[in-house]
Amino acid sequence: MRYVTSPAKFRRSVPSECTVAIVGGGPGGLFTAWHLAEKLGNACKITIYEASERLGGKIVTGEFAGVGPYEAGVAEIYDYSALGPDPLRTLIETELGLEIRHISGGSCIFDGHIIHDVDHLGEIFGAQARDQVKAFRQKCSDLLNQQDFYSSTRNVDNRHAWARKSGEDTLHQEIDDDVARRYVRIMAHSDVAAPPHLTNGLTFLKNVLMDVPGYMDVFSVIGGNEQIVERLTDQIDAEIRLGATVKSITPLFDGRFQLGLCAHGTQETVVADYVVVALPLTALSIIDWRSPHLQAAMARHIDYFDRPGHYLRATLLFERPFWREHISGAWWMLDAFDGCCAYDEGARTPIGPWGALGFLIAGNAALGLANMPDEEIERLCLDALPPAFGNARKLLIDRRIHRWMASVNAIPGGYPVRSAFVNHRPAAKQLPGLLVVGDYMFDATLNGVLDSADAASDIVLSEVLARRRAQSLPVSANQSDPARSTDASRAGGLGAGYLAELLDVAWGIRPGHRILHIGSGSGQLVGELRSIGFDAVGVEPCRAAWEGTSIRRRKYNLRAYPNHLPFPDSSFDVVIETGLCRIERDQLSEVLAEIRRVTRRGFILGSVTSDLPIEVIERYELLAGIKTLTSRWGWSDLLQSLGFRFALTDPVRLETAWRRSVAAGVAPSARYEDSESLRYCIYETSEKTASQDLAAAAEAARIIAEHLYDDDRVPVALPATDATAMS
Repeated sequence: MRYVTSPAKFRRSVPSECTVAIVGGGPGGLFTAWHLAEKLGNACKITIYEASERLGGKIVTGEFAGVGPYEAGVAEIYDYSALGPDPLRTLIETELGLEIRHISGGSCIFDGHIIHDVDHLGEIFGAQARDQVKAFRQKCSDLLNQQDFYSSTRNVDNRHAWARKSGEDTLHQEIDDDVARRYVRIMAHSDVAAPPHLTNGLTFLKNVLMDVPGYMDVFSVIGGNEQIVERLTDQIDAEIRLGATVKSITPLFDGRFQLGLCAHGTQETVVADYVVVALPLTALSIIDWRSPHLQAAMARHIDYFDRPGHYLRATLLFERPFWREHISGAWWMLDAFDGCCAYDEGARTPIGPWGALGFLIAGNAALGLANMPDEEIERLCLDALPPAFGNARKLLIDRRIHRWMASVNAIPGGYPVRSAFVNHRPAAKQLPGLLVVGDYMFDATLNGVLDSADAASDIVLSEVLARRRAQSLPVSANQSDPARSTDASRAGGLGAGYLAELLDVAWGIRPGHRILHIGSGSGQLVGELRSIGFDAVGVEPCRAAWEGTSIRRRKYNLRAYPNHLPFPDSSFDVVIETGLCRIERDQLSEVLAEIRRVTRRGFILGSVTSDLPIEVIERYELLAGIKTLTSRWGWSDLLQSLGFRFALTDPVRLETAWRRSVAAGVAPSARYEDSESLRYCIYETSEKTASQDLAAAAEAARIIAEHLYDDDRVPVALPATDATAMS
């Protein structure tokens, strides 16, 4: 069957469909289909294969008959909008039109006492416990500021001191007081979803920071989180096959893939140009990968992320919410089950006079309960309530138990953290059309799986564009010819006057400052910048493109390759690039590290990206000479791994830059469709960076981003650390 209510924005007048098979109808599969429909429109035909008889995976909203809903799966959704753009919240509220409710809490049942906050902990257990908890949280904040927490960049995570030791070691090394240590452990455990010895210190730190004001908020969808699934299903133009289990995937000689299915007892095969496997990590081992190379690649992929975390949700229905007489908030922690979060389900969506209490049991405790009967789990949950609550058994009406074993990752993203490009294509060189999607590659949240779907769909989009271009041109025309590109296209359509305004808004840089243009062609933009007073220099690696440079301009428009720039460190206030997309992907880390070396303040991304509409890319032949086609998101992943960061994080400055862009006629346009797209093109760095830091970042990016699991090589041997040895 086909769920078709396709909004106009999903349909573009682009002929020649490719076929995309999405294996898995959980959040990853649905988000991938949504992104692909938005980015490719009629250029692809999407089919989702889901083994069960429902969509949504671990987004499950149950219901007590005659009472109301409760969350049986995903407990809450993280809100990062106070720190920067939040694609998931935007999708839920703006695209899907759902209403949300923020939920808060933070109390803790500890040794039979109801502890309302850290100061209250001190009143009951002493000043030492209070002070050590506060000191530990402050140290966590000092070691990972809010922007780094939000960005989760590879260079920060991989070089973080706590990433190389276990969470258990971190607790014992940082906290002396036993009460303080137990309190911190209990408060973080349900978010970590694993005991501290099975995660690393950095992951534990991030989950501690979730309770620190300013880092994040949480919310639920009023009426149930499963409405996200229902609204996505209504909007996606895709064929959805329920009860269709993918048993095998076979690479074909023409680059396509054959899927072996069992659909309601009937065996069949289908062929697809691209396959996106959006399954939990453990489910990847169920598929028969019918190629020795693919089998080995998938085994390496599974091994890299195989740190299972577990959940069990027990929701008990009572005659009334008796706990509200003693404790406030939509959630609070229990010291039972190594640290358990209890949710007042009626605080998400009103359920009248009834009380529904959801116990989110995590980690090895959940694993230990998984094989117990429901009535035994019910008894243990009731026993975990403090004496002050009275006899809850007398008020109990009903229960629901849901088991989610190995549903999340205890070290999200793996260690060391690799680039999204590497993670999402386990066999990138030989089988570029096979991709994986999962929250285990990010942060084990719905936010993470949306990011994963975005990254995978960007890769598919780039592949589709490249294949379409190869099919539409004669063999001779497929050779890269950068000289065909005009200076206007190399400047990204950005004039000197507009750039001057952008430089002023972003960094207060005005005429007189030094500017470097990478990919300068014949130096037209460099000449324009110099004419209004900037000390501008251009670098162009392609002889054919550079030969158009006039004799007068050649002294400041140089022919050089950007991996060896002939300039001292921090030579330029800002670097503007419009030629990095013409460099091979495996050379980009080295080139960007060199650009980082000579940059003092800012960096402007001007390369052709896959975010541009397909019709614009193909109409103006923007793929001519392109060797690396990726999205702005993909560029940001690489840039941030090398020490660049977003420059327009301040909403006021971003809005000012957007207004200037609109006034200049540059936006809204195919290049800058909204302020968010502008934000992803403007970066900055600290004024001074030690050369050893640059070298370390470049080497880490080289190994992790490009060559960690190169198809034709043995996996790189990483130094043994506590984190890598915790299997």
